[in-house]
Amino acid sequence: MSEKKMVSRNVVILVAVISIALAVGLIGAVILYASQISSLNSKVSDLTEIANLDRSTLWVNTTTVTQTANDYTSWSFSPSYAGYAVVFVLSSTSNSTYIRVSYSDGIVYNNSVTVGTGGTVAFPVVFPPIKIASSDISGNAASSTTSFPSSTIEIRVGNTDTVGNATETVKIFYDY
Repeated sequence: MSEKKMVSRNVVILVAVISIALAVGLIGAVILYASQISSLNSKVSDLTEIANLDRSTLWVNTTTVTQTANDYTSWSFSPSYAGYAVVFVLSSTSNSTYIRVSYSDGIVYNNSVTVGTGGTVAFPVVFPPIKIASSDISGNAASSTTSFPSSTIEIRVGNTDTVGNATETVKIFYDY
């Protein structure tokens, strides 16, 4: 004689409800994690482009400026990442046109290049904060601190003429 065990109808309904709830929770978790994975992949792609200096921002679109003798026009920018500034003097009425880039506070950079009636120069941009190791008297690294430079870069285009005006057409990119 075999005994047959009967499962009550209430237990079957309870198991079905729990199974549906678990399935819905699993689907929700998969959707949530897929969204997070997509977001993280996008961030990794962005950071990889920045690390490879594959990003560029137009700081000054083709602009014409005029200065008196021995004067300059300047622009200030606050870069977000290390990279380089590319300055184009597309044309100039002066043979003594120069491009100067400077920034300081933690790192001092001040460089000027004469481009005459036109030329292109790329300058390094060493921002944002950098790690500076502090040392004790014996020369052993004691700790590491973060230095926050002023994060402002000044770019000048000018002339060293002693008389007359100079007119330049300038374009500036920031590659990072």
